[in-house]
Amino acid sequence: MRGVGDGNYDYNLGGWVYNDSDESANVRVGIRTWINKKTRTYEPVLTLEVLSPTQIGLQGIVIGQRGSDSNLNSCGFPNTQGDVLQCWEMFLNQPQPQAGYQRAQFQHYGDRCMTEEEADFNNMGIGNTKVMHLSLLMQGQDIMGTCDECDPGNYHQVNGYAHGYDKDNGTYDISLTRESLDTWRVSVDIAFDNPNYSESFPDAFSWHDDKIWESYCECVSAKDRKRTVVTKSIRESSWVRAPISYEMLFIRTPK
Repeated sequence: MRGVGDGNYDYNLGGWVYNDSDESANVRVGIRTWINKKTRTYEPVLTLEVLSPTQIGLQGIVIGQRGSDSNLNSCGFPNTQGDVLQCWEMFLNQPQPQAGYQRAQFQHYGDRCMTEEEADFNNMGIGNTKVMHLSLLMQGQDIMGTCDECDPGNYHQVNGYAHGYDKDNGTYDISLTRESLDTWRVSVDIAFDNPNYSESFPDAFSWHDDKIWESYCECVSAKDRKRTVVTKSIRESSWVRAPISYEMLFIRTPK
């Protein structure tokens, strides 16, 4: 992972800095609450969101397993060509968000806890580590928006989910470590290969599986008696897995 341009590189930290005070970056940390009937659970969330025209880039991404639906429009990404493997690699290795895309988001969230205190990363001891999970987004069209946002042929949205797990005797492939009073390190070293989230991949699209996928929306008009009915559908046309490794420091600036 790298920043684009050299204006925000910090040689002391050894990386690019995205500050929440920047107009084109959002750094969000907090505790998310889930409500299920009478039960509440909590999870820590640490998110970096980069908004156009600021960019962030992955590099060296090589696609592994992949699948697609031949009846749908796959590889609807700008500045790409070739088959599913080629166009995915070309797109993922470009700075994000691409022209015509709105944002690139990397969200890291922990296991759900029964109490807010347990989920609060401020209560972690220095040097302590916990497992995390990853949700990524590269938003082109707003597939949940109006039909005006839909483009079946281009600017397809990219999402990804990976569930962190213990890969080697206490070593998580996605983790959060508290390094100091005001610094937390997110470490990601994944291949979207958690064995508990692989039941149907790559033969079919499944919400359950760990993967990266593209989606788009389309609206179809049809006559229903004397009126026209517009039906909107969301299509998931191709899905891939690729090793991704990076680290982020979330640094709290004391007031």
